[in-house]
Amino acid sequence: MMTLGIPGDAVTAIMIGALFIHGLNPGPMLMIDKPDMFWFIVGALVMANCFMLLFGLTGIKLFTKIVEMPRSVLIPLILLLSIVGAYAVNNSLTDVYWMLGFGFFGYFMRHYGYPLGPVILGVILSRLLDDNWRRAIISEREDLGRFFYGIVTSPLSLVLFLAVILIFVSQTPLWAWGKARLRAGKSDE
Repeated sequence: MMTLGIPGDAVTAIMIGALFIHGLNPGPMLMIDKPDMFWFIVGALVMANCFMLLFGLTGIKLFTKIVEMPRSVLIPLILLLSIVGAYAVNNSLTDVYWMLGFGFFGYFMRHYGYPLGPVILGVILSRLLDDNWRRAIISEREDLGRFFYGIVTSPLSLVLFLAVILIFVSQTPLWAWGKARLRAGKSDE
C-alpha cells in the first residue's frame, strides 16, 4: 500500500484516504518526497507488532477474562468509553451526538446488509473527489462536453472509463439482465 499506492482491502483503502487527507500521496514518490514520514510509519508498525507480541503473550489470561464478560457489562462499558473519547477530542457535546448518530446509522446499515467499508471510503475520499472534479471541469473551461470529449480521445482515460463501466456492468446480477430483456420483449409486443 505504501510503495505502490494500491489498496488491498477496505482497511488499507481507508488508510490511503487518511494519508491523502493529511497531504501525503502513497506510492513510489512518497519514499522520495517524504522519506522521513515513510520510515517513521514503517518503524511505528514494527514497534506496534513487537508490543502486540509482548502484550499478547503476557496478557492472554486477562484478555480471555474480558472476552468471557457478559454483554450486559461489556456493552455499557464500551459505550461509556466511546462517549468519553468523542467528547475529549474537542470538548464538545455535539461530537457525542454525531458519534451516536453515526453509530445508529452503522447499526442499521449492518442490520440491513450494507457494507460499511465503502461508506467510510466515501466519507474520507469525498472531499478529494470533489476537489479533483472541480479541477477537471475548470481545466476544460467549464464545458462538460469538452470534458467527456477528453475522456474519449485520451487512450488512458478511455481505458480507465471502460474499465469502470465494465466493473459496474459485471456487478449487476445476471437475473437482473434477464428481467430487463423480458420486460423489453413484452413491451415490443
